[in-house]
Amino acid sequence: MLEYEVRYTPFEKLCLALVWATKKLRLYMLVHTVHVVSQMDPLKYLFEKSTLNGRISRWIVTLAQFDLKFVPQNSIKGSAVSNFLADFPLEDSTPVQENEFPYEELFVTEDDTWILHFDGASNQRGCGIGVLLVSPNEEHIPISIKLDFNVTNNAAEYEACVVCLETALALGGKKLRIFGDSSLIINIISKRWKVGSESLAPYQTYLETLTDQLDKVEYTYLLREENQFADALARLALMVRIPKEIEQMPLTIEKRHKPTYV
Repeated sequence: MLEYEVRYTPFEKLCLALVWATKKLRLYMLVHTVHVVSQMDPLKYLFEKSTLNGRISRWIVTLAQFDLKFVPQNSIKGSAVSNFLADFPLEDSTPVQENEFPYEELFVTEDDTWILHFDGASNQRGCGIGVLLVSPNEEHIPISIKLDFNVTNNAAEYEACVVCLETALALGGKKLRIFGDSSLIINIISKRWKVGSESLAPYQTYLETLTDQLDKVEYTYLLREENQFADALARLALMVRIPKEIEQMPLTIEKRHKPTYV
C-alpha cells in the first residue's frame, strides 16, 4: 500500500482491495458473477451513503460495472488466507509453480457466453450504429451500419441492440451478456422500466421475440468511456458518406511495425 493509503479506515482499505482486484481481473469479472466473502457489504454502504468524497465516488463508478454479490463470512477459517496476505504482503511478485494447484482442473468450466457491446448515434450528420461481438473463443466481430433514415438517439440505441441479438443468433450464440452506455435503454430492455415512448414500443416488442430464442441474456450498463469501441463504430458509420448505388463499404485496418520510410 502507498503511504497515504495506510491511513485509510478499515472499511476504505476493504474497498481499495476490491477495486484493486477488479482492475487486475477485469476481463474475467466482466463475464461472471463474482461472490465476495466479507464481514461487511461495501457496495451497500457506498450506494446508501448520502455524502461521498471524490475517492469513494470513483470507487462506485469502478465497481458498478461488475456483477458483485456479497456473501456473509460465517467462519474465521474462511478468511485465513486473505488475512495472512494482508498482514504479510509480498515485496516482489513470485511466480506460481504449476504443481501448487494440483486440483485446479476440477474447477475449470467452459464458458460459452458471448460478449456484446452496442452503441447508437444520431445527429444532424446522420444516424449510425456500432456493434462489437466477442465469441467464447475471443474472436472479435465489429459491425458498423449507417442508417439511411432518421431516428432519435434512443431508437438508434435500439437498432444497435437488435443487431447484437440478430447477429449472435445467426452465429449460434445462445448465452449473451450485452453492454450498452444508454442507461435508459438498458433499464427498459431489462424490464426494470416501462416503455414510455410509442416510437420505441415496436422495438421492445421485436427485441422480446429475439430474446425468447436465447437460453440466457444479461444487460449491463457501461459508462461511455468503457464502451469506446462500439461508440467509435457508431460514429464512423454516422460520418461516412456512402453513395446511393453502394450498399456496403468494406473497411480494412492493418497493423504496421515500422515507419513507412524504413
